Amino acid sequence: MTSEETVKEVISTFYCSKDHDIESFLKNENKAILYERKSKSRTYFIFDEDGLENGSFVLLAYFTIAIQTLKIPNGTAASQIRKLDGLYAKKGSEALTEIPSYLIGQLGKNDEYADKIAGDELLEYALSVISKAQGIVGGRVAFIECQDKPQLINFYTRNGFKHFRKDPDDGLVQMVRLLDK
Repeated sequence: MTSEETVKEVISTFYCSKDHDIESFLKNENKAILYERKSKSRTYFIFDEDGLENGSFVLLAYFTIAIQTLKIPNGTAASQIRKLDGLYAKKGSEALTEIPSYLIGQLGKNDEYADKIAGDELLEYALSVISKAQGIVGGRVAFIECQDKPQLINFYTRNGFKHFRKDPDDGLVQMVRLLDK
């Protein structure tokens, strides 16, 4: 079996009833593999250690990290732009309209093993990958885009993210977190 066939087999065991987009990204559309091939993002799998010791791949969860620009909407206070950018609120005479950032594009647990990993732990894994990238290339901001559901907003708020804006096109809430230096 090729490594891609093995990956597809492992992916086929992932189920997420809370958010079908998370499952679809892996399984139905094979976006994870396509995005990996095109270097659009990197997807990281979290496996059960006991399963690995026994030679099986028990997929507990996964997350995807990408480099994206955080769009700054018109009317954003200069102080908020400066805080996100770290130096400037303007480029020339114009307000900054985007800031290079790390996007946690997907973050999901496998329903079958949801009790084996906490969401906070999964997010911490994602932030540790971002921290390594930040150490190499810099960067100040991580962000997520999630559905406008109190449970999700509370989860990310509890983990240091702050509401930034609600996207008028897709209704997703963008939340940002300044990265530690």
